[in-house]
Amino acid sequence: MGLQYVCRIPGKTARYEVRFQGGKLTTLEPLEKSSAGTRDLWLTRGLFDIQVNGMLGHNLSDEDLTADKVLEIDNELAGRGILRWCPTVTTQNPKIVTRNLKILRDVIENKQTTHIHCIHMEGHYISAEDGYRGVHMKQFVRDPNAEEFDLWQRTSGGHIGLFSLAPERKGAIEFIRKLKTGGVRVALVHHNANYNQVRQAAAAGADLSSHLINGCAPMINRQHNVIWSQLALDELWASFIADGYHIPHYTLRAVIRAKGIDRSILISDLAHLSGLPDGEYHKNELPVVVQNGGLWVKGEGTNLLSGAVKTLDQDCAFLSSRSGFSIEQSLTMATLNPARYFGIEQGYDIFPGTRGGFAIFAWDGENLDVEHVQK
Repeated sequence: MGLQYVCRIPGKTARYEVRFQGGKLTTLEPLEKSSAGTRDLWLTRGLFDIQVNGMLGHNLSDEDLTADKVLEIDNELAGRGILRWCPTVTTQNPKIVTRNLKILRDVIENKQTTHIHCIHMEGHYISAEDGYRGVHMKQFVRDPNAEEFDLWQRTSGGHIGLFSLAPERKGAIEFIRKLKTGGVRVALVHHNANYNQVRQAAAAGADLSSHLINGCAPMINRQHNVIWSQLALDELWASFIADGYHIPHYTLRAVIRAKGIDRSILISDLAHLSGLPDGEYHKNELPVVVQNGGLWVKGEGTNLLSGAVKTLDQDCAFLSSRSGFSIEQSLTMATLNPARYFGIEQGYDIFPGTRGGFAIFAWDGENLDVEHVQK
């Protein structure tokens, strides 16, 4: 028997009668009005998280990563309506990076999941300065190395599709050009570049600011800083962590309005401790605390974050319940916008006859719950 819903769709007007049969969307019928008491359901092609570092205790940058652990993360994300994601490998011993890229390549090419879009590399070639470096391991931070990247890309089977780095590092501008001509998107992250350096990076091909507002020192010049310089460039997209800890709700409202909804992407930046109970753990050799949906280095209070534990569906709910954006706008920034950034927006069209990759969410003004997932 088929499934039937009355849904709204991000980017489309009013509500629709939606029917699924045999894993296929068979009906998409516009309704003139909805009956009283109809729940606020939203039909999407699934959320798209371009920055997932790990989950369920599995770190995509640890030496004990296995294919089964990648698939556990994939399955958990899918259950939350996140049907496309970028496994993110962060600053680590180069040998471990190479090993884990091979594991990710095998998962992708053996078609054990169809939800992985590409591999995201974050770190490695970032600022070594305290504050700007965040909790990335300093001993593995260095200047861009073209030969090293070529090895990593060969090992990954060509699946590295996004690389986040610091543009002020020696050789970074040339490295950005190399990545861009090789079909890899380039983002700026954990850097202390001045305005001219940011412009040079954008001219060379960088087109995204990864988790903007975060990854910089707590004390910065009020006028000349990495936040304003990136917000000012219309050619740069920006991703934001909307978990309520990385960026206060009022700051989120201001910076997304400044960048524009059409150029903003919501991400989770999930740490491997996401999905685990509150308590004390270790991350990158540091004691950390998971508590009330946040993750901090122990002893630093909330002053030094160590990644995020809220998933992208929770981030959408926070943004709409606290920062003044509609749930339609939040879902757009977590579905259509990352697809547009990667140039695959056609795959996010919703029309009768399409199969698989649907997630229906129920929104009550505070919580975003999964109603149905069609893989």
